[in-house]
Amino acid sequence: MKEENIYRAARKRAAEKNPLLKSLDTAQDVLCIDRLRLLKIENGQKTPEPEDVASMARVYDAPELKNYYCSKECPLGCDEQPFIYDDLDKISVRLLSSLHFMEKANDRLFEILEDGEVSEDQRKDFIRILDTLKKVSYSVNSLELWAEKNGFEE
Repeated sequence: MKEENIYRAARKRAAEKNPLLKSLDTAQDVLCIDRLRLLKIENGQKTPEPEDVASMARVYDAPELKNYYCSKECPLGCDEQPFIYDDLDKISVRLLSSLHFMEKANDRLFEILEDGEVSEDQRKDFIRILDTLKKVSYSVNSLELWAEKNGFEE
């Protein structure tokens, strides 16, 4: 079975709280997106414009749509890994695990960077530390997505 389009799935979830989103005819008015354009986006026949995604993310209360668009559809961000909207406990475990490793690696990172160069014998440790920093960044971004989705926005 073909996976449901993320934009259609988000509208269907949002329609549980807002009946105006149940049909494309009324959703188009709430979103200020032409019905045919919205239909093509939801059928995967058209890539949405950034303003379409911003409107859907806001109206559907689905900030994960912005991340999906930026990591999967935007030509500038297509090589980025999308953040996973996950349970807080899973995000916390990933984040704390990465931070725990970084706590242990701080001294080694300082040794590597203190002379402004990464020597060949430091290369393996540096790559491992850099990979862990990426995991920390990913976890922080996932936590920010969770916070936005759950009403903790600034």
